[in-house]
Amino acid sequence: MSHKFIPQEGSCSCQSNTYTINNQPVGRFICHCTICQEFTGEAYNDVTVLLKSDVSDLNLIRTKFRRWKLPPNISRGLCTRCNKPSIERALSGNLILVPTTNYPDMAALPEPTMHLFYNRRVEDMDDDLPKYHGFVQSQAMLIKALAKGLYNRITKG
Repeated sequence: MSHKFIPQEGSCSCQSNTYTINNQPVGRFICHCTICQEFTGEAYNDVTVLLKSDVSDLNLIRTKFRRWKLPPNISRGLCTRCNKPSIERALSGNLILVPTTNYPDMAALPEPTMHLFYNRRVEDMDDDLPKYHGFVQSQAMLIKALAKGLYNRITKG
């Protein structure tokens, strides 16, 4: 991973919905919750977290947003053409979640830092990342990781 992030154009798999990612994500994690499994159609969601100001040129005219469950208050966008994840919004749109598969250069991303809702996994993951179970533990560790990512962004920026 390079230290200087080069802006990338993210998109769903058919490129009907595009956006520019202008900054390094403040976090990256792998979520195994049943909502992410349904949303992605995969065993898990490998996702990056960005600030709203990190994403520009949003062209989401073919994205249909849906909320599976409250809380958490995450609006998940699927492409109406390819039916694949486009982008997600949390905290009233102040946080943007982008699936790593929507980046053209995944090598420029930080490595994932944890597995969330690991108790809901479909398959075991053979890695050394911490694995958190259940809502309370997963959310607490996610909040801690995002706070650390924001702190690092502020102190290095």
